[in-house]
Amino acid sequence: MLLIALCDDNSSFLEYESAVIQRYMAEKDIACRCDSFLSGEGLLSKGILIRNYDLFILDYGMNGLTGFETARKIYEVFPDAKIAFATNYYDFTREGYKYNAVRYLVKQEKTFDSELKECMDLILKKDPKKTIVLELRDGKKTVNVDDIVYIGSEKHYIRYFIKDRDSEYFMRRSSLDDIQKELPQYFTRIHQRYIVNMQYASSIQRNKLTMIMESGETKAFPIARNRYDDVEGKYCLTRGDI
Repeated sequence: MLLIALCDDNSSFLEYESAVIQRYMAEKDIACRCDSFLSGEGLLSKGILIRNYDLFILDYGMNGLTGFETARKIYEVFPDAKIAFATNYYDFTREGYKYNAVRYLVKQEKTFDSELKECMDLILKKDPKKTIVLELRDGKKTVNVDDIVYIGSEKHYIRYFIKDRDSEYFMRRSSLDDIQKELPQYFTRIHQRYIVNMQYASSIQRNKLTMIMESGETKAFPIARNRYDDVEGKYCLTRGDI
């Protein structure tokens, strides 16, 4: 799922901006979520969780922290962040070059839609669908990371449960600790035996996480007591509740 942070002190513009992106991503059949913030301070209050965003689109002239000031603070937490600036003016780009922006979007009705779509295309080219090569007991296989629903540990082996694939053929000798290092942040260790892809999570309770499986049925996984706070935070972030 593509996660985008929109930051502008005009709530109507935020709604418009989000709608353009959601429609365009739907046309491309790409899952996408836009989180909207009315100030740089509001965005930055998420702390380290801002590292989960694939793109930030910041209004240049916000009240409080400006777009550039917000970008500077984002880079302190997330040096590899991809940031675009939106503005009513043409003469801000010279200063903007210092912030390594991926795009500058001028808020003009005739051109903004197309410029925003070009920005999204650029991000998709920079971050194509992520794949991972699995070193399995019967050879190497390449899979889309987002198709991994969960990973389970069985003695000295781990097994990948992959959308549209037979898990019987996706086993390797390894540990979940080592596997975790290969995966994006939305894969969460919930128990000694399980890592789950939070994009498939449907509900959470104090001692279990419920996942939606390929068949449409649900499956519950135990949550270790000492991992609950982290799991709940990642679950809420994926759903857009925080």
